[in-house]
Amino acid sequence: MEFAKYLLKVLGVVVLTAWLIMLVGGVLIGVWLPDIVFAPRKTLAKTTLANGQSFEVIQYWNRSDFYSTELHIKTPDGFDQVVTLDGDDAKSWSVPMQVDAPGRAVTVTLGGGRIKTVLY
Repeated sequence: MEFAKYLLKVLGVVVLTAWLIMLVGGVLIGVWLPDIVFAPRKTLAKTTLANGQSFEVIQYWNRSDFYSTELHIKTPDGFDQVVTLDGDDAKSWSVPMQVDAPGRAVTVTLGGGRIKTVLY
């Protein structure tokens, strides 16, 4: 019985150590641990025009190296255009986005001040 308790404690320490290594290692390379496990799609910015057209910047861990950041443009009639802004981006929690409806342009400022403009 004592050996079983000892083995359970050792197993617990090994599992905890593995999780800590993944957490610290992921943060050091710029990947957030919950993103590695669940790979959620996070909305970084969203705007909807009076005519119903919407613009949404989405980021997700692409399960290979870093994060993919995309601009999704949706029209009221159901058309959905997806533009990759950066396929090898760093983690962001939010980004500034400006929509110039008369000029039909969307400007997104990514991390490091990198400006991406998409004409639609």
